[in-house]
Amino acid sequence: MKKTAKARAVIYGILIALIFFEAFDLLGGYDFIKAATFTPSPEMEQVIDNINLTSRGERILKASSPTLDSRDVFNEKCDSHNAEIYVLGCYLTGDDAIHLYNIDSDELDGVIESTAAHELLHAVYNRLPFWEKTSLNNQLKAVYNSLDENDEIKTSMQLYSDDDFYDELHSRLGTEIKNLPYDLEKHYAAIFEDQDTIVDYYERYSGTFKKYESELKELEQKINNLKNDIEAEEARLTNLSNELNIKIDNYNTRVKQRNYTSVEVIRAEGKILQTEIDNINSAYDALNVKINEYNNAIIEYNNKVIRTNQVFDSINSNSMNVNSVSN
Repeated sequence: MKKTAKARAVIYGILIALIFFEAFDLLGGYDFIKAATFTPSPEMEQVIDNINLTSRGERILKASSPTLDSRDVFNEKCDSHNAEIYVLGCYLTGDDAIHLYNIDSDELDGVIESTAAHELLHAVYNRLPFWEKTSLNNQLKAVYNSLDENDEIKTSMQLYSDDDFYDELHSRLGTEIKNLPYDLEKHYAAIFEDQDTIVDYYERYSGTFKKYESELKELEQKINNLKNDIEAEEARLTNLSNELNIKIDNYNTRVKQRNYTSVEVIRAEGKILQTEIDNINSAYDALNVKINEYNNAIIEYNNKVIRTNQVFDSINSNSMNVNSVSN
């Protein structure tokens, strides 16, 4: 069928319109509209102010309609239902929407700001054209390869699939590592006025977890060491007491039967036995002090477990508990 000039004009018009809308999207036109029509809650507005974004960063964040959600809403939106994994936020690519768990904890200053910045970088990565991602991914991988094998980022990133690896790494490096190579610093500077401040937020709240984990490990080691010392000392004193009781029985038998060379000799032996008795009693007193220290360490550990549970519960929409110990 032969196309008329009018038909060709319509086709050209459609093509031009498609090209226009594609260019409009690449230039962030839709973000301008979406950001302009989005009104964050007062709490979310404060978070946006706190992370100090560039105009582009703020536009992308607002275009992603960020919300601070209650437990039930957050679990539903972010599909968070695993009690062993705590999720702080999510970026839904299809909806182009950011959801943040509305954490209420005085000890976790910066956790919401850090999470908002992390999810924002997912939105940023999602908007990059493929030719920019190729170069960016190479830069991200170079930093990743330079990390120590035991680095938390390197170990945790091994859990991600190839499809999600660079997207997640982009958010992790941008919110958790300072002094990045120049090109990456420049990339993140287009989003954050001060990327170091973003990392400070992460270090503040993650430092709280590390402090609790370190204190629990130290107390657990102390409890184990005390337990081993107590058991060893109890065994030693039991053997000494048994040996001493044999000596005392022998001594008493000899005294009763007058089986000794002189009163002075038997008295001297009695003083030696009394010294041994006093030494063992002193050792038992010291052992009781150590037992009290052990019991107090368990009480302290269990109190810290309770507090740790409270901190973990505050960030985990499904909660996670640490088991206490008993003596």
